[in-house]
Order: sequence, then C-alpha cells, then structure tokens
Amino acid sequence: MQRFDASLLVCVLLLLPLGLLATACSTPSSGSAAEGADTTQPTSAEPPQLPSTPPGPYPDRVVLSHAADPSSSLSVTWRTDSTVTGAKAQVALATGGPSFYTQARTVEAETQDLHAHEGAGEHANANYHSVTFEGLTADTLYAYRVGDGERWSEWFHARTASQQPEPFSFVYVGDAQNNVRSHWSRLIRQAYTDAPEMAFLLHAGDLVDNAHRNVEWGHWNAAGGFIQSMVPNIAVPGNHEYAGYRTWRARDTFQVEVEANGQEMTGTILEPDGNPEPLEATSSGAAPSSSRSPAGDWDYNVDNGEYVGTLRIESDGSGYGATLVSEDGRARPLQDVSVDGNTLTGHFLMEVEKESPERLSVHWHPQFAFPENGPDGMEETVYHLDYQGMRVVGLNSEAAKMDEEVLRTQTEWLRSTLREAEQDPGIRWTVVTFHHPMFSSGEGRSNADLRAAWRPILDEYNVDLVLQGHDHTYARGQTKNLKQGVSARSPEGGTVYVNSVSGAKMYEIKADRWEHFDGVEMERGGENTQLYQVVRVGADTIQFRAYTATGAPYDAFDLVRPGDGGPSRMIERPPAHRPERTHENTLDYARP
Repeated sequence: MQRFDASLLVCVLLLLPLGLLATACSTPSSGSAAEGADTTQPTSAEPPQLPSTPPGPYPDRVVLSHAADPSSSLSVTWRTDSTVTGAKAQVALATGGPSFYTQARTVEAETQDLHAHEGAGEHANANYHSVTFEGLTADTLYAYRVGDGERWSEWFHARTASQQPEPFSFVYVGDAQNNVRSHWSRLIRQAYTDAPEMAFLLHAGDLVDNAHRNVEWGHWNAAGGFIQSMVPNIAVPGNHEYAGYRTWRARDTFQVEVEANGQEMTGTILEPDGNPEPLEATSSGAAPSSSRSPAGDWDYNVDNGEYVGTLRIESDGSGYGATLVSEDGRARPLQDVSVDGNTLTGHFLMEVEKESPERLSVHWHPQFAFPENGPDGMEETVYHLDYQGMRVVGLNSEAAKMDEEVLRTQTEWLRSTLREAEQDPGIRWTVVTFHHPMFSSGEGRSNADLRAAWRPILDEYNVDLVLQGHDHTYARGQTKNLKQGVSARSPEGGTVYVNSVSGAKMYEIKADRWEHFDGVEMERGGENTQLYQVVRVGADTIQFRAYTATGAPYDAFDLVRPGDGGPSRMIERPPAHRPERTHENTLDYARP
C-alpha cells in the first residue's frame, strides 16, 4: 500500500468568482502581497454534523479490500490512536467451533501516522495499520481480527475468491458523498440485506464530500459498519476525493485598467491568476473633458452586475488618485495610478482565500489497500483486479481531467490492460469503473476529453459494463444498440454504460438526455432516488438489477455472451419498461 507523503505542497490561489469588492480585507496596506496566518479551518458557515468517534487504542475503521490475488489473499486496514505502534493481525480458518482461534497465525502490520488536523481543522492524530494475509486457500471462509496483541477487534469472516471462473455477485453504488451517516447508511445496509453473498462492494467515486475531512470518513465507516469489515471494497476516486490540503487568507494584487468614453467606461479587473473580470461604469455628471478625463465619480459593476459600487477618480494637478468604494462602503485605494489620455491603470490589494494545490485525500492510501499494478504514481487509484473470470478495471478520471499527461498515461495503460484481458482465456467479462460519466446526464457535464480518449478503446475491446457516478441521477444505455424485437438489442450492440447515485444529493436529468451523443441512447433514467445495483455474474450471463433504498426493483437487464465471443447482447427485464422516477412524480426534493 502506498505510503502517505506529508511534505508541504507549494501554495497556489483558490479564486472565487472575483470575491472582489464584497469580501475584502478591512484595511488595505501598501507594498507587496504577504501570506496571512494559516487558519486551516472552514471559511464558510457549515451546518452542525454528528461527530465522528476519535481514535483510541482499540481498532476502529476496519476496512477489507483486495491488494493482491483475491483467491489467495485478503487485505485489511484499520485505525488506532498514535499510542499504538506494534499493530498486528491474526487469521484462521473459520470453523463452527469456538476454538478456531487456536490455529490462527499472526502477521505484523505496516503503520503510518495521519495528522488529520493539518488539513481540515480537526485534531485527530491517528495511526493507520495495514496487513495483507497471503498464502490463503481459494474459495475458503476465514476469520480474522486486528489489534496490537492485547487490544483486539472482534473476529470477522471473509471469503477468498475461487481460482476458477465461478459465478458470483457484487454490489455497485454511485456517489455516497452527502449525508452519508444519516442517509447513505440505510441504503448500504439494505443492499447487504438483499445481497449478503456479495463478493465485493464497488464504489464509483465521491465516497465523501470534503476530501480531507476526518469526520466525513468517520461517517462513511460508521454508515457501513461491519459491512466494510466483511465485504471487500473496490473504489475509484471522484472529484470530491481531491482538494487543496491547506487553506489560509492573504492579501494579493488585483490589476485595474479602464477607459472612459464620454459618460461610459469599460475595462477589466485582472485577478492574480490572470483571469479578467469585465468592468463597466457610467457617470451621471457631465461628460468628462479631455483636460480632466477620466476624473469623476463612476458607478461601476463587475462581472455583469455581481459587484457594484463607485469608482472615484481625482486629480490635484500633479497626478491622479483613484478609489474603489463598494456598495457596503468599503474603500480600496488604487496604487501606482497612471493616466494616459482616457485610460487609467493601477492596482489594489485585497484579502483572498488561498489553498494548496489539489491532491488526493490524505485518507485514501491509509484507509484502502488496492492493487498497485497501475501506472507509476497512480497506485491504488488506477488498477485492475481479476475475480473469478471477470476483470475489473479502475480508472482515475479526476486526475485524468486535471492533467493531459496523466490522461495519456491512463489511456495507454487501459489499452494494454484490456488487450491482456482479451488474450487471457480465463477472463470472460470485463467491467470498467471511473467517476465521470462517458455520457453525462447533467447539464454542462460533457467530459469530452475522456470520451475521445477512452470510448474508442472500450468499443474496440468490447467492454461489457462501464459503471460511473458524478451526475447524481440514474442513466443507462448501450452503444450501437440497434433495436431487435420488443426487448432485445442487436448482437452488434456494445458496451452498456450506467451512472447511478446512492447518497442523498440529487440532480435533474438534462432535457435532451443523451440525444447529442453519437451511437448511444439513454434507455432508462431516474431522478430523486437513492439506488444500489446488484450484479450477478455467470458463465454466459450477467444479471444487472437496480433497486431503490427501500429494496424496490427499478431497472433490470441481462447481458448474454454469445458463443463466438463477440459483443454481449442486452435483454431488458421488468421493471425496465415501467414509468421512470422523476422530480415530478416523487416527493418534492428537499436538501437534507
């Protein structure tokens, strides 16, 4: 498992839409911009949340996953307070009698510390421990516990995978993200009630809302409870697993350039990152003369009226002075004012919120043990796992969207990984998961770069299922799905794409659904509904069933593999043809 790097990152600006003229520092000062005090506390008011249990000497947040071959190993991570250093775990064959523990073997754990308060204003120093039990027997039930030799967790059961392509099932969920402890808990427990035999639980990103907040990861662990310790987790990061690690407030420089033309003025305020915000102003007095232009009082608005006030320009014969006075009366004198004809330039200092560059949640690597077979530098966020005849491929779409080189590297790796799976006679199915949908159901969410890079490869290698999140709706369709009969799709049909949401945050599906995407149609949608999906994998058929948080069936289809190894054929099953759930036919959506 990749170790946590606690080195301080170089700081960059977090720019709000010109937080300008509304939230300034109280007293501007002259000179260069200087960094203010490090606050590391949330800067906006947040509603109170249930607290998360602080770490103690006894293990908590026990999370099961697969870092290696699931037929011969099991991996587990857990948390204690920083006093525990000699962590270890024990594993034994699970038997019906209580003396199974006498045959247990002990494995020493790797330990790393995590100072969560450094990133989120929460004083929660903790040690995270990890163990991979190796040399296990395939398709066998084991009991394990974690601790330090004196203080132990309870014994948990976990089963290794078969070495052969045996039937199995797993549960897939989209964004938990918001109100995880209060709302997501009921869904994941219902999923476990319906499919207790699940081989693993697949999360398509955005497990929490604020990447580095210890309390939110505590809520995620508490919501799943013992399920996290008995069912292996497979997860990929979403955009909410990335954020700046530190925030603070400091003064910075905003450049102003305006030009007067009669009683009208236009110009820009250039933010510290080079982003220009448009400024417009009018003068209610007489048109300025060429001898005093652009002196006078100007009623300005910035960013199309978002911020308003008065720009006061004065001349004493030897030079010009200018002051921005916001609507609430706060004055910001411009420095280094220069006038050339009707054009004025200068700058002012204003306090802004800054943060360090976005990085993966500091809780990700300590809390999960995923395969490290992805590209260098992307361990445990880009990987593949082979499970009883199915290859699961996880991609990091957020990192790919942030960096073109990362996108190219993941694209090359995806091609080689799918080529390898195609050449392996033991792999009959391929499932790919990442956070941002290839065909978005939300307004303004195209993900065109990901689609251009990854869709041709997914088509080329006849990937069976792509499981995604991000849009906080349900959407399902198949590429190249030419209709054949009432409920079947052509054998030439290709990959089935699904995005789903399991948490409490809901969006609407855009009016045109997937109509502007080539070669794919949204066959089934859903709004304002928490959903989980049970996927049962057989030798020739995948049964995909979506359920609401109450266990009510919502969508269903089968993927049938033809004997010649071509693309799978999709057959819709009831209730796929029943009316869709929308914001119009459900209870009014109220943000929890």
